[in-house]
Order: sequence, then structure tokens, then C-alpha cells
Amino acid sequence: MPFTSSGPQWSFASPTADYASLVQQIHRSLYDLNVGCDFVFPSTQDFSAYKLLIVPALYIADDALLQRISDYVKNGGHVVMTFKSGFANENSAVRWVRAPGPLREAAGFSYQEFSNLEHPLALKDDPFHAGTENQVQYWAEFLMPEHAKAIAWYDHPFFGSWPAITENAFGAGILLYEGTYLSDKLQTAVLRGSLDKVGLTGPDQQLPAAVHVQHGVNRLGKRLHYYFNYSSTEVKVSYAFGAGTNLLDGKPVAKAAQLTLAPWDLAIVEESAAGTSALSKPN
Repeated sequence: MPFTSSGPQWSFASPTADYASLVQQIHRSLYDLNVGCDFVFPSTQDFSAYKLLIVPALYIADDALLQRISDYVKNGGHVVMTFKSGFANENSAVRWVRAPGPLREAAGFSYQEFSNLEHPLALKDDPFHAGTENQVQYWAEFLMPEHAKAIAWYDHPFFGSWPAITENAFGAGILLYEGTYLSDKLQTAVLRGSLDKVGLTGPDQQLPAAVHVQHGVNRLGKRLHYYFNYSSTEVKVSYAFGAGTNLLDGKPVAKAAQLTLAPWDLAIVEESAAGTSALSKPN
């Protein structure tokens, strides 16, 4: 998937809430948060290896797949799911039961109606502190919570009767559901919150937006940390791992030291001792 060096820009350029733009938005948010991810497929039988499962617009799915997602939550998994999920079966036939079909118990709500949005709407009281990007667009499902908790509402005299985002504790896990198309900043904030809950955030998620980091281990068993500055300005970052050496200039780097990255520059830090520090959790 392609990325731009300047990062995502807030806009509603796409004419509809299409699946491709939603997947790209979510993947870009994870990229900006310095979080790696895998793609799993409908044939995957066991999601238990993952602490967090992100499900964008799973419009067509058989009952068995939706049941596996529900069981994953019940057994302690965390899910972030978006609108239009659970709507039609594997034959693209709309289910005769209320949406979201077999996910209803895990999601903690049902709905029968939905609407297109002609103009962007704000969320009441800016719950994710998105400022000018506290907006949603394109699509709104009239979610009726049964035992889910509403965590965001539309700021609108009509649509405000229904929550925009819900969160439901089911069994040992949690399913968070977005009933509308979020702005880029809102999406990133929602994902960051879910990552926090499952312990998948660390020092990498505190880095400036332009800086991306990867980690590895060399043949000597020493940990390597690669810092990339994808911007045209100098950036200073805090190095959070074991003491080592910047392999590009030979200078020592202490834990908690400031790394200075010139425009479009990088640093590669090799820890001095083998296997003495843990990598950040998401990577």
C-alpha cells in the first residue's frame, strides 16, 4: 500500500464511503502510529493470536465468519468494527434478521435504518479532541444500543437521537463499533484508544508524526532500531531503548538520549549488549 511522506491530509475527496478508501484510511492511521499489522482473511479460523482485530465494512460474510469474530470477543479479544458490517450473507443477500446479524450480541446493539449524509456532521462535545476534524460524513446507521455503551453522538437535532460510536463489553473482550465514516484524525484517535487498552502502545507511539521506526535483531543477537525522518525539517526524538551506537556516524547513544535527524535523514542504533531490552510492543 503506498504512503505519502507528508502523511494523510484531512479531506472528504472520495464521493462515497467506499471500502478501499476506508481500508486505506485505517492502514494509514496505523502507519502514522508506528504500528505494524497483518491482513487476515475470511478463511482464518482462529484470531486468538491477535490482541486487536480491525474489521472495516464487512458487508458480505457468512454466519460462520461472524460467529468466529463474536467468539473472539467473548474469549477476550478486542475488535474495532466499522459501519455496514454483518449486513449481507455470503450470497450478497441482506439478512432477514436485524443488523448486524450474528454480531448483534457481541456488538450490543441492533439497527433497522440508516441514512446517507449530505454534509459532514460534528460529534457532540468533540469526544476525541479532534478540533476542526471533529467531523463524520457519508453514512449514518441508526444504532439502537441494547447493552452497548454510546461513546460518541452526532451533534444534530435529528441524527443526534442515535449514537455514532458504541463500545460493548462481551464476555472477556470488547467490540467498538463505528456507525459512520470518521475523519482521519478521529479514526486515528479511536485506534490509539483501542491500542492503549490492549497494551499495544509504547515509546514508538510518542514519536513525531514524520518519524517512523522499525526494529530488528542482527546476527550477533543485538537489537537494531531504525529511525526515519520523512520530512524536510530537522526533528529531535527521544531514544527509548538500550544504550548503543549509531552505526551511521559511530557515536554512542545513551538510553533517553535525544537523536537529531536532519531532513530526510535516518539513524540506525545498535544496542551494545545482546538481548537486553524489549522492543516496543506494536512492532
